[in-house]
Amino acid sequence: MTPRLGLRRLFLICVLFLATACSRDNESISESRYVEPDRLYQALANNVRTNPEFEVIVDIDHSRRAAEAGSSMPPAHVLIWSDPELEAAILRNNPRAGVDLPLRALAFEDQSTGRAAVITNTYDYVARRYSLPEDAGVRTRYEAAIAKAVRGIPDSSVARFPSDAMPDAGLVTLQSTHDFEATERRIQGTIDAQSDAVTFARVDFAARAKEHGVVLNPTALILFGAPGPGGKAMESAPTMGLDAFCQKILIWQDNSGTVHVTFNDLLALADRQKISVGLPLRLINRRLKKTLSEALEQ
Repeated sequence: MTPRLGLRRLFLICVLFLATACSRDNESISESRYVEPDRLYQALANNVRTNPEFEVIVDIDHSRRAAEAGSSMPPAHVLIWSDPELEAAILRNNPRAGVDLPLRALAFEDQSTGRAAVITNTYDYVARRYSLPEDAGVRTRYEAAIAKAVRGIPDSSVARFPSDAMPDAGLVTLQSTHDFEATERRIQGTIDAQSDAVTFARVDFAARAKEHGVVLNPTALILFGAPGPGGKAMESAPTMGLDAFCQKILIWQDNSGTVHVTFNDLLALADRQKISVGLPLRLINRRLKKTLSEALEQ
């Protein structure tokens, strides 16, 4: 068996396992469990949509999309929105920070309490993960943006992760031998070739920054996911719906002209959230690394 054939066989096994697991455990979520998470989500959405500084990029109702794809997971609904000036200020210091941009907030059912809650990432998390220099203006703008989004939501309903630290950053970066446009075409083509994958949005950080007088090297983010397998992976860990799902693929060019592809190591995100790592998440993580690596091959 050649190495490539082995990888293809492994991929087929992964797909078959997830499909079987999803069909076996398709326990429906009662509508009553959605009431409070939906109420918090609507508060988030209203705050963001009525703020002229913000632009909604996408909202993903993980739980209901998973149900449509044959999986079952607790209520979890993520809202992703853009503050272009803030993004440009952060990306000037480290383009890889685009993996944690645009801003996002998750309304979900907390498995430890059974209550609805909202969770976001703090600026300290982003600054530590990407070794950003201390900048009071950027910190203030980031924290103000989050505060505007959660305005009116009781502090008792705002959850926090146990740590703002991410050991070894938890990122995977691959170097491309192609130019920026070709690299993006290859990545998008690979996503499109997955029968269970959905592309939710594309964010051109460089174009958005240019509109505000900031010049960045070509930098774009693709947001995509597979609701069925993703729902299975979030069955006991809905907070993974903030960062791990949907999945975020950042394509960026450095000052020398070299193009890179950066994305999250999903197992590192689970470790940061103190979540037990199950087989579905391991399979998705392996599948992600494999398919993106193959996309960049000559």
